[in-house]
This record gives sequence, structure tokens and C-alpha cells, in this order.
Amino acid sequence: MKSEKSKNSMKKVGKAVVLRVAEHYANVTCPLVVYQPKMPESVKRLRKF
Repeated sequence: MKSEKSKNSMKKVGKAVVLRVAEHYANVTCPLVVYQPKMPESVKRLRKF
């Protein structure tokens, strides 16, 4: 029972981290001039500008 609670909390933490990283990279550009991969539409919606 306890491991199920810890699994759920780890999922929440993982989801929050992934969302924060995606949000950050949606708002910055690639420092390399040559390559910037296409962003999915779901990540583009996280942009703040």
C-alpha cells in the first residue's frame, strides 16, 4: 500500500518536472545557429509571448 502512494507521488513530481522543462524550452531559442528542432503544437501552447 505504501509503495502505491509513493508511486503516485513520484508520477506527480515527474509530471511537474517535465512540464516545467517543456515550458522553459518553449520560451527560449536554440543557441546554435544551425539546428533547432521543430516543436510540437502542445509545447508551443506553453509559450508566454
